[in-house]
Amino acid sequence: IDCNLLSTQVACISHIAANYLMAAQEARRWGTGHESIVPYQAFKTSDGYLMVGAGNDNLFKKLCKILGLAHLTDDPLYVSNERRVVNRKQLIAILAQRFSEKSTEEWFSAFEGSGFPYGPINNMQQVFSNPQVLHNNMVLEMEHPEAGTVRVPGPAVKYTGSARETHSPPPTLGQHTAEVLTHLLQYNEQQLQELSQVGAIGSQPPQSQES
Repeated sequence: IDCNLLSTQVACISHIAANYLMAAQEARRWGTGHESIVPYQAFKTSDGYLMVGAGNDNLFKKLCKILGLAHLTDDPLYVSNERRVVNRKQLIAILAQRFSEKSTEEWFSAFEGSGFPYGPINNMQQVFSNPQVLHNNMVLEMEHPEAGTVRVPGPAVKYTGSARETHSPPPTLGQHTAEVLTHLLQYNEQQLQELSQVGAIGSQPPQSQES
């Protein structure tokens, strides 16, 4: 398996990459918006932000109905996604004004059960108090030798039958340097001292190898 961050990022730009590779169309900056689907972006509510994605004409009609703007679906300027992309600026201004009139929670209630894709843009407090995040054990507590009890985000990938109940805290600076050099790279004491004298590593005695 060959997987690296560079290739992962290139693969994630999907349709933007396809537009360039097939049509030599250079990407533009749209903020949270989508280059070729409108509306598909975040909107400011009275107290936060809400992400919506009208990926086709039927979803656009559903969005307009929820917002109380059903008349927009018959407007020649917005009757198709192609027209909505052309008239993006005018449409986004209308929708932005409507979203700003209610709170995020009020819009949640309006969208609930509608089958329309939507979601909040959370701050950190909202992320780590989210019931699903807590259910997924995404917050780990552990004892750190210098900082005491620390809380860190847990791993995103969980494997059935191999759940780990204990986790090691983040290491202190240079904590495992000697251990790596002696046990993995077979450096001797003299070589460690030489590296320490020139400032390449800290002056720390080698640690015993953990089982």
